[in-house]
Amino acid sequence: MAVKQKTKRRPAIFWRSQFMFFAIAVGSATLILRLGYLQVSQAKQFQSQISTQNFFSLSIPPSRGWIYDREGTVMAADVPEFVIQYVRYANDTVSATAVAAELAPVLGMSANKLYNIMINQTPWEAAVTLVNQATPLEMSYIAEHRNSLPGVIMVTVPVRAYPLGMVGAHEIGFIGAIPPNQVNQFQKLGYPNNALVGLSGLEQSYQNELMGQYGQEKIPITPGGIPLDQPIVDVPPQNGDNLILNLDVKLQQVAEQALQQRIAFLRGVGETNVHSGTIVVMNAHTGAVLAMASYPTYNPNWWLGGISNANYQKYLTNNAGLNRAISGTYMPGSTEKMLTAMAALTHGEMTPNLLVDDLGGLQIGNYYMHNWNQGGFGWVGLKEALEVSDDTYFYQVGLNMGHFNTSNPPANINAWLNGGRVSALNQINQLGKAFGLTSLTGIDLPGESAGYVTYANPPTLYDLPAAAIGQEEAYSTIGLATYIAAIANGGYRVQPEVVHAITSPSGQIVKVIKPHIVDKVPVSQAYLTIIQQGLELATHGQLGTATYYFGNDPANVAGKTGTAESGNPNKNNSVFAGYAPYNNPQIAVAAVIPNVTGEGFRAAAPMAQQVIDYYFSHPAKAVVLPNGSNK
Repeated sequence: MAVKQKTKRRPAIFWRSQFMFFAIAVGSATLILRLGYLQVSQAKQFQSQISTQNFFSLSIPPSRGWIYDREGTVMAADVPEFVIQYVRYANDTVSATAVAAELAPVLGMSANKLYNIMINQTPWEAAVTLVNQATPLEMSYIAEHRNSLPGVIMVTVPVRAYPLGMVGAHEIGFIGAIPPNQVNQFQKLGYPNNALVGLSGLEQSYQNELMGQYGQEKIPITPGGIPLDQPIVDVPPQNGDNLILNLDVKLQQVAEQALQQRIAFLRGVGETNVHSGTIVVMNAHTGAVLAMASYPTYNPNWWLGGISNANYQKYLTNNAGLNRAISGTYMPGSTEKMLTAMAALTHGEMTPNLLVDDLGGLQIGNYYMHNWNQGGFGWVGLKEALEVSDDTYFYQVGLNMGHFNTSNPPANINAWLNGGRVSALNQINQLGKAFGLTSLTGIDLPGESAGYVTYANPPTLYDLPAAAIGQEEAYSTIGLATYIAAIANGGYRVQPEVVHAITSPSGQIVKVIKPHIVDKVPVSQAYLTIIQQGLELATHGQLGTATYYFGNDPANVAGKTGTAESGNPNKNNSVFAGYAPYNNPQIAVAAVIPNVTGEGFRAAAPMAQQVIDYYFSHPAKAVVLPNGSNK
């Protein structure tokens, strides 16, 4: 008989141990998979965290781009300066005592003083400067004892320099600390709080091109912020681009000297109210600004390292930081008369053959408006009116524009004051915009002011005739230069440009700024020709207001003088706007000296002559580019 074997039953502990083994296996597999995911999928994130936790980064400023004149003369540069700094690591104030004790004798100060600088000076910054312009002895000591001086580093810092001092100061500008109201703006661009940025002139308007990009020194530290004895990782800065200007340094110096000498001469003969002025020289066809002088002026080197109280007071005196050539506006006087004539001709309010009998002035209602020559000039035409600067002629032109008949005035004067008068002023204003007088010229400098036509309130009968001779407007000197250039070149308004080209730190051409024609002014060539002939008579005619200065000048200048109220009693703006040569224009010049006694020609015209004569005896050369080409 077969015997049935009894099956042996496994104890309960076996099943419990099997379950635990299975659970451990599954758990281990899950952990391994998770670790794999973290190591592979999240590697970049952890690496980034490690980098952030284990390096202290210090911003390294780039070398700012250099600025050259058209022939390669350096007007702004960066020179290297060796600086000793102490980096304030988190949780590591203990080593500062030892560092101060060792380093103080080398730097020639007490340990307590050095410690105080290291810990307390500019505490909001991550690093503090211990020494500017470090000596070779100081640098060699730090290099040899690096291990015992944790946190002490040597940095090469570019420092701005303006080798020509005051020459071209308003155009070049200066750099300084970020203004408090712009800190957020510059932080978004990656600038550290202690960055130096352009605060005026080209330094400001070309800040992005000149600045370059900051580098970093990444210093290894422990997770607690303690510096490690490991190599520093350098991320070098990228230096800024260079600017090559249209300015001619030699002509710039002559313009500045002519302006200052004329002011000094006028003050020397009792004109104590004269203390400022401007002059601009630009290419009549391209708008290239060859020289631009404004006085009073300053030295941009004053601002380097922080301006002193004494120099800051000089800067504030007479608002020396104001570039009066672009930011100042002045009544233009008789230099307005060309615009008045062109507006009237273009709108059909006069013909080129208009004759006016000048008896010394013009009666307008209850007002008698005198000519500057109270004896009058008799019958005068347009070209002759420009030659002798006849006010009476242009009073009449202005009234013609407003449809005001002096022999038969409008029955409703109030309606005319708000109708015909305003319409005529609008015509002057609109044509002024086309010429760059009552609109911005677009020059590549910050702070330009647009000129304007005054619409007096309450209005008077004499507002319009006064506006016709330049007593109700205010224009910038750069606006006047743009205006006279357009008259000279056949009616093309060109945008004034100080910068000709931008080049890389290695000298490669990044951009050449080509001449830009803003518009063709809405004046026919026939009318422009008549105006040009009148300007030639003003400088060469027998009764020309500027013939005394330019009648025998070899440059063959055409232009117009102007005298206008300056705002001070019995004081006038002296204005000149002209171009040369008359038969083949090359340059346009505008000059203003405010607060002169008497007629304006005695101040601005001789200054302009001095600059024009220098230009034609030393003509500007072509701009020199880094590759040796001339453009």
